[in-house]
Amino acid sequence: MEAKQSSSALFDVFLRLRPSNALDRERFLDVEQLGQGYAPTHITIRPPADDKRKRAIEKFAFTRVFEEHAGQRELFERTGAVNLLEGVLGAKGREGRDGLLATLGVTGSGKSHTVLGSRSQRGLLQLTLDLLFQHTGPRLVDIDTSLTAFQSLCAADVAESQLFSAATFLDSLYADNCAPSRGATPAPRGATPARGATPALETSFLSAPRRNAPRMSNLPTYPPIDDLLVDVDDTAEYALVVSMYEVHNDRIFDLLSSPTSVPGRTQQQKPRRALLFKSTEQSPDRKVVAGLKKVVCSDLEEALLVLETGLQERRVAGTGSNAASSRSHGFFCIEVKKRHRGSIPGPWSSSTLTIVDLAGSERARTAKTAGATLAEAGKINESLMYLGQCMQMQSDNATATTPNLVPYRQCKLTELLFSNSFAHHPPGQAASKAPQKAIMVVTADPLGDFNATSQILRYSALAREVTVPRIPSVTSTIQAGPTTRSYFSGSGRTTPSALNEELEHALQEVARLREELEVTQFKLEEETHRRLATEVSWKVAESRIEEVEAEVREEVWAEMEEKMALEQKRWRAARDAEMDAQEEHLDRKVEILTRGITIWEDEEADKENIEHVGLEDGRMEELEDENVKLRERLATMERENEGMRSPSKKIRTLKTRKWTGSGMGLEDV
Repeated sequence: MEAKQSSSALFDVFLRLRPSNALDRERFLDVEQLGQGYAPTHITIRPPADDKRKRAIEKFAFTRVFEEHAGQRELFERTGAVNLLEGVLGAKGREGRDGLLATLGVTGSGKSHTVLGSRSQRGLLQLTLDLLFQHTGPRLVDIDTSLTAFQSLCAADVAESQLFSAATFLDSLYADNCAPSRGATPAPRGATPARGATPALETSFLSAPRRNAPRMSNLPTYPPIDDLLVDVDDTAEYALVVSMYEVHNDRIFDLLSSPTSVPGRTQQQKPRRALLFKSTEQSPDRKVVAGLKKVVCSDLEEALLVLETGLQERRVAGTGSNAASSRSHGFFCIEVKKRHRGSIPGPWSSSTLTIVDLAGSERARTAKTAGATLAEAGKINESLMYLGQCMQMQSDNATATTPNLVPYRQCKLTELLFSNSFAHHPPGQAASKAPQKAIMVVTADPLGDFNATSQILRYSALAREVTVPRIPSVTSTIQAGPTTRSYFSGSGRTTPSALNEELEHALQEVARLREELEVTQFKLEEETHRRLATEVSWKVAESRIEEVEAEVREEVWAEMEEKMALEQKRWRAARDAEMDAQEEHLDRKVEILTRGITIWEDEEADKENIEHVGLEDGRMEELEDENVKLRERLATMERENEGMRSPSKKIRTLKTRKWTGSGMGLEDV
């Protein structure tokens, strides 16, 4: 017999207790047995004996409680995972319904073991894949030989994703390390894939570094589930598309993208590109994670290899609470494509089963985290706090007259978990698809941390009852009356005393604020160190700027001086050339003038001149006067030329001539 759940509840909530070998600790959680043939649904938690807060004993109700001896198969069957899978596959002639299976709990309480299993047992994820391929295997479309089927799958994808066949995806990563594949999907030239889809041969993984393939023989096969039956539509054919992503520091990252490590540099990491959760052109009324890499798997072995590949990329770190603590919320999506089988296949319909391994909440003092790990823990606790608020709000809406809106858009985690849990359609128009069905498995360690476990149970339980405190105060005794006495109701929460309830919430808020304060103090210290380092760098930069400025000034001054010297030499050379040209021009003029007044000293000519002296005495006087004037003019020109002549040039003198002798000839002086 199970606890009654409201029809408006978002989750069927189950509680699983983890076996613990820590016998030195006090057990604070007890399971209430309802009798033979009835499954337990209620638990009671009692604060430790040394608790100084005087907290009350609390009782919580769940859909079902699985005690420590419960195995993986019992959990798989009794939580309704098989029915969830049947809803995703869809009944005959109907589309499938989205499903969600998530785990929640304190770090180290067994969440990852429940979802992923261990070396000896398979988890809920592997069991789901096995059951899915057992019943859909004969009806899966063969994309390795049918190009048309692969292209139709690409066209039917609404998330702008890149689709690959498992053979192409695994061969590109592991090459010769894995078993021979059936060959890549043929993709002839000219084939046009859908928007965002990539043909199988044109992958972006061809340059990815090779790595060793996981050995399938090392993977567990227990417990077997061959005897479980699932209803499958015999008139349809299916295609199973697998994708994986994580929410790390409130951002979405693809786990099937190329490896983040750079070949040859183990410490350097490639920056990862965050994805968007949004509505696309083909999905205007529902949000999807856009840009994921999706792999079409044909059998269980391919799906498990894809799973192991994605798990290698997930962020984990060792803390004081867990040696391999998840630092992100992991999402494993199995998209079931379904269409009518016949000579003319119908369009593909799609439904998705999402299995989520939520990161565990942890206290900084217990986990002993610091640096980036502490910041990751702060983001994880913040997202889980928003998740608790959403679950509490939905639980309160079950009994409220006017239900309030669930604030699921506060962070990426709650947006991913709750966006498809509500019908999205315009007023007056029928919803295109039914809201998803969800299952929550809460894990707890009865010998673990009481404070963290009780906080998880408070907002995840379907109902809660606060019984009489261990040491009631006088105020609570006075306030308690017959009308305020505690009772338990499956539809909501009641309290014996408003004061105790308020005090409890105040203590929880104080604990949360202390955690935030620790994170803030650490961030402040980091920012202080960064500021000091920046100031030192700034001062060094300023001194370096002054040195560079002085060097530049010296270089510019030297260059300017050199250019000025060259310019002076060029100007002087031009001036000397101009002066030489003027002197040469003047010399030519003087030579022409001298040549015009030269009288040849020919004896015969002199005789002729003497004979005619008497006749030309007047003319001779005129010539002598003109000769005197010319000499004076020549002397003046020589003086002017002497003042203008360059000191570096040799002074050239002009020989003057004068009238001498009886023949009245000119002689050089």
